[in-house]
Amino acid sequence: MRVVRYRAWEELQPLAARWNELLSASSSDTLFLTWEWCEAWWKNYGAARPLFVLAAWEEDRLIGVAPFYVDEVQRWGTNWKCLRIIGDGSNDSDYLDCFAAPGREAEAMHAFMDYLQAESADWDWLETSGTPADSVCLNLMTSAARERGWHFASESIPCTTLPLPASWEGFLAGLRPRFRTKVRSCLAELEQQIRSVPRECTSEAELDSWLGELFDLHARRWNTKGQSGVFGAAAKRSFYGDVSRSALKRGWLAFHRLDWAGRPLALQYGFRYANRFYLLQEGYDPAFETVRPGMALRTWLMRHWIQAGLAEYDFLAGVTPAKMEWGSREKMSVRVVLAPSSSAAWVCLKGPQLRRSLKDRIRNVVPEALLSAREHLRDRKREQISSNEAGFSATPPTVKGLVLRTAACAYRNTPLGSAARHIASRYTLGAQGFMGLQRRAMPACQIFVYHRVNDDRDPFFYATPVAEFERQMEYLARNFRMASLDDLAGGSFPVNGHKCCVAVTFDDGYRDNFTYAFPILKKLGIPATVFLATGCIESGELPWYDQVRLAFKLTMRPRFSLESVGGPSASLETASRRVEASERTLAWLRGLDESGRSRGLTHVFCELGVPAGLNLRNTMLRWEDIRLMAKQGIAFGAHTVTHPVLAGLSLERLQEEIGGSKRTVEARLQLPVRHFAYPFGKHADFGPHAKRVVQEAGFQTAATTVFGINGQGDDRFELKRLGLWERDMGLFGLRLDWYRMGGGSTPDESKQEVRAQ
Repeated sequence: MRVVRYRAWEELQPLAARWNELLSASSSDTLFLTWEWCEAWWKNYGAARPLFVLAAWEEDRLIGVAPFYVDEVQRWGTNWKCLRIIGDGSNDSDYLDCFAAPGREAEAMHAFMDYLQAESADWDWLETSGTPADSVCLNLMTSAARERGWHFASESIPCTTLPLPASWEGFLAGLRPRFRTKVRSCLAELEQQIRSVPRECTSEAELDSWLGELFDLHARRWNTKGQSGVFGAAAKRSFYGDVSRSALKRGWLAFHRLDWAGRPLALQYGFRYANRFYLLQEGYDPAFETVRPGMALRTWLMRHWIQAGLAEYDFLAGVTPAKMEWGSREKMSVRVVLAPSSSAAWVCLKGPQLRRSLKDRIRNVVPEALLSAREHLRDRKREQISSNEAGFSATPPTVKGLVLRTAACAYRNTPLGSAARHIASRYTLGAQGFMGLQRRAMPACQIFVYHRVNDDRDPFFYATPVAEFERQMEYLARNFRMASLDDLAGGSFPVNGHKCCVAVTFDDGYRDNFTYAFPILKKLGIPATVFLATGCIESGELPWYDQVRLAFKLTMRPRFSLESVGGPSASLETASRRVEASERTLAWLRGLDESGRSRGLTHVFCELGVPAGLNLRNTMLRWEDIRLMAKQGIAFGAHTVTHPVLAGLSLERLQEEIGGSKRTVEARLQLPVRHFAYPFGKHADFGPHAKRVVQEAGFQTAATTVFGINGQGDDRFELKRLGLWERDMGLFGLRLDWYRMGGGSTPDESKQEVRAQ
């Protein structure tokens, strides 16, 4: 048996036809050793590195291959030559090994070791990474190295793999119950909500665009964690392009994409080779994280591979809870170092240990304050990246903003806040401002209105962050008497040494009111009223205006125009522009009568290129949630059936919407419904006819979104409400007191209009 050394890829090229034939017959067979993978890797990462491929021949028959190259590394001021397997060094490859004909492994490996011994002047140590622990070839080489007295070290590298059962039901039965429910829920969301079947990349024409989307979504996902992802380097992107084209021709590429209304939500990149699926990369759009697109795609493909009869789903290197919950098991690869000389052994084995030890010692003496400051900077970076990904850029503070924040700081950290709160609760501003303070004659109530409470940070669906909501509720409970709408209906304004109280309401009936807001209200003992748009609660479907917002979030169109039907037009090139365009479109739709709005919605979905009837499952409250909340002190009111603009409806339609929602809530809860909230809530949105129908339907109060506070003698069918979206509690308290004294209209008229639904 003779050993031939190949020093350049051009010399190796004649082996292409025999390479895969030998590999597929060997015990080392894996995608990462195929000619196509090695060729693409060498083209993009080989650079000026010397090739050191060894081939064992018996006459004209190829018996074994040791696919090495020389990686020149600098350690302790000296250049050293490390032999690695092609594919190692870029974090793309796993299961790297030598390979040989079945039954001839011992002959081939000993021949390679003899050659390496004879040519030891051309290399210093040999290092394999990610080789299967049970590798026949590696174990033979290791034994031969020990016989020769070489220095040896081994380190385990855990990997994760999932043997696939014969059926999908069998797979589900092996999962833990909670995760099994999650898997089924993801499939239900895919089938009932996204209503899209994942597509496979089958042509070179679409490959480049799909790879671009993978690189983009992968980076955006990791950016939300303050990390850059793996596709920043041009060499890696080029490698993926080259190996994908080769694998596509061989039928190995398994590249799938999940779209929703034409927008890519998630991509999974892997290979189907030798009846095994290798998972290499995934990416999903973090803007749609609430619908779990990445898991939905993985679940669908897991079922797809089981139905296709594959034997194994390989997660490759790394063991994480996220991999293990799929029923995976751990298998071991190894990193092995073989060094003939003592000097090389010290450099490659003892040197790294010494460096790690020094780093640990330095880390132990770094002050905790510096480590905390570093983590704070990372958090700030993550928040900034998240804002940029959403299409919004930070604006520099204005002079007015700096003054406000300075005042807020004083309000929060000095007795100024307590004194001002005392004054605002007992006095109102006269015509001459502070010089004309007038003692408050009658009790007053400030009613807060909320819609969503969650941490999605979705610019298309504004929500009060959970921690912010909790701080606000704690502030209100600590400083005010909390009122219910029943109190206001009876003219009884609870007071606590002064003449102001606060009430809390929610519009529409979003499920996060139950998930996040309700536990906080319950803990603090705060009464609240939730106004339900009963048609959405009954069907579980999004209100029409949220369907419009979702359409703008999904659309891939660069521009939008409804000028032909009297509507707005806008650029849609960034998320911030799409948010702005969605609110302008909703304002236009609100100004149309009912039939015009129906036609307008058809034009909107058509112009955006998305289907009508979009939905986000589990967005709206369910009746079982509502019943539980009602038993624990939360009141429920009516908010119409379909959330129309009431001002444009006929008397018959007003009665259907207003009375119909009341009857539904009462029938579902077996409780009287006394309170109503006008959809959108401005005077122009409901008008006098709707108000009269509300009274005739038997309601005791009706809430608007007109900004202001309510006195004991005010119209109970035009209750004013406010929303203060301030993260800083000093600024929150300052604004709340200022408006209670009558020192302003709304905090921001445009925001109030947008968030009043």
